[in-house]
Amino acid sequence: VLLRRSLKETWRKRNATYVLLAQTVIMAILIGTVFLRIGTSQTSVTRRQPVLFFTVINQGMFGALIVINSFPSERMLSLRERAAGTYHVSAYFLAKITAETVSQLPAPILFSCVVYFLVGFQAVASKFFIFMAFMVLCSLSATSLALAVSAIARTTDMAVTVLPMGLEVCRLFGGFFLSPANIPVYFKWLNALSYCQYTYVGISLNELHGLKLYCTPSQLNAKTGQCPTTSGEQTIKALGLDYISIGGCAGVLIGYILFCRVVAYLGVRYIKY
Repeated sequence: VLLRRSLKETWRKRNATYVLLAQTVIMAILIGTVFLRIGTSQTSVTRRQPVLFFTVINQGMFGALIVINSFPSERMLSLRERAAGTYHVSAYFLAKITAETVSQLPAPILFSCVVYFLVGFQAVASKFFIFMAFMVLCSLSATSLALAVSAIARTTDMAVTVLPMGLEVCRLFGGFFLSPANIPVYFKWLNALSYCQYTYVGISLNELHGLKLYCTPSQLNAKTGQCPTTSGEQTIKALGLDYISIGGCAGVLIGYILFCRVVAYLGVRYIKY
């Protein structure tokens, strides 16, 4: 019954979902055309990592803003219904996050289908689906963080104030501006909490493994006469991305999603004012 009500509420807000999908397609086309067909020459080495990171920070940003009002807007109603013994908190919470998750899934899938082929990442089916899976996990991580903030904050204004800081910290320690190998020791713990980092590293490993690069005559090293970078593995080692596997990145993101949603549940369960 609660799931049906939550789905109906989501359907009433379908215009926001349509806008989210439209924004997703527009951003995917913009990213794809700016980095159109980056190829496998030496110039692609410096362009590939920025576009991979930008796909990460783009995911979940719009979705997080949509779900930030999920719990504050219904707090008083749910408190009255729970006080009357209508349902348990767990039933309400599971129904709410299920409806929110269903409405959020199409955006990262659509984004992946557009941007992957426009940019010209490796045309391998398994790599495409791994990329799509990481986009879905990234989007769910961002929205899970938003749900946790939404459940803990008492008002929408407070939630909207806190969420941007959390998202910015995740982007700062996302692994692009400063590679994981160069993070100061005193920020290692904060670095480990960034969902952006594990998404970026995961899709980087996915794209760079097995990637073969070539040189034009003008790009050969003047002294040695050799090509500076011939494989994606060289980039992986240079950036220090080989400290974790693709499966490890996916596992951390799944754990991050579960952790944020447990925090959100505890907020809904125990914050009653």
